Amino acid sequence: MTPHKRAYRIRLVALGAFVSLNATQMIYTDDLVQRSTHAYTHQTGTSLELDVHQLIQGEHKMLRTAVIFVHGGGFYTGTRKEPNIINFCDSLALAGHVAINVSYRLHLEGKSFSCSQPVTEKRKAIATAADDIRLATKWILQRADSLQIDPNKLFLAGSSAGAEAAFHAVYFNETAGGSADTSLTQDFRYAGMMAFAGAILDTAVITATSAVPTLMYHGNCDALVPYGSALHHYCRPEAPGAMLLHGSYSVCERLNALNTDVHLVTACGGQHGSAVYPIESEIHNILRFIDRVNAGVQFNEHEVRFRGSKTCSYGDWPHCDR
Repeated sequence: MTPHKRAYRIRLVALGAFVSLNATQMIYTDDLVQRSTHAYTHQTGTSLELDVHQLIQGEHKMLRTAVIFVHGGGFYTGTRKEPNIINFCDSLALAGHVAINVSYRLHLEGKSFSCSQPVTEKRKAIATAADDIRLATKWILQRADSLQIDPNKLFLAGSSAGAEAAFHAVYFNETAGGSADTSLTQDFRYAGMMAFAGAILDTAVITATSAVPTLMYHGNCDALVPYGSALHHYCRPEAPGAMLLHGSYSVCERLNALNTDVHLVTACGGQHGSAVYPIESEIHNILRFIDRVNAGVQFNEHEVRFRGSKTCSYGDWPHCDR
C-alpha cells in the first residue's frame, strides 16, 4: 500500500519578517565553550584534523546531539578556521549540542573548480572530500561514549563545496580510492543533514531507504551552484568542466516525492550568499530543524523569501514571481 503523501507547504515571507540573532549571541564565550583539536586520520597520507566544540565538561545526564560541519571553498581552498564557522559551532555548543568542525583534503588545491577543470578531476575532488567526511564520522562514532554523543543523533552540515561533499558522503558509494577504508557500517544513518547552497551529481541515489531529513538554503540566482538542475557554474556544454549538478530545489522535489522530511529556504533573487547566510544569521532555524528531527516531528516545507529581482538568468521559478 502506498503511504499517504503529506501536503507540500509553501510559505511566502518578506525578507524583513525574520529576526536574526544579534552578534553578541554568536560570540565565543571562553568560560562556557571549550574547543579541542584532534587528528582523525593519518590513513590518507596526510594528517587531517577536526575541532570539537562543546560546553565546558560536566556531568551530562543525557547523550547529546552532534553536528559535523564541512567548510566550503570549491575543493581548492577554504578552511575550518573561518571566524563565522567557529562562531557557528560555538553557538551549537551553547545550545547544548556538540559541534565537530572538520578539515578535509583539497584535491584541487592550487587549481580551480571552474569550467576548464575536467569533470573527472571535479568528481575526484568531491569523492575525496566525501571519503574524509566518512573517516571523520567513523572517528566520532568510535568515541561516541567518551564524547557523550548519541550515535543516533549525528547530523551532517556543509556550506557550498562542503554541502556537495556532505550530500555525496550520505548518498554516494563512489570513493576516491586509496588505502583508507572509508566505509561506514550498513546500519549507520545520519539523523539528518543541512546543505547551504549545495548540490548532488544524481538525485536517483536518494531513495526511500537512504533519504534523511534535510534542511537546505539556496538562492535561485546562484551563478556557481545551480539551484535546480543545470551545469555547474553554468559552463558551456562543450567545456571540459561541464558537469551536471542537481541543486537544492531538485533535491527538495526528490525528497518530497519520497515523503521525506524536508525544509527548503529559497532566497528569490539571491546569489551564492546562501552558502554562509544560514550559519551567520539563522542559528534559530537550524536549532529548530535539529529539535524537530530529534522529536520525530514530520514536516515538508518550502519557505520562499524575496531578496531582490523576482527573475534571474538561471531558470524560470514561478514561486519567485510576485
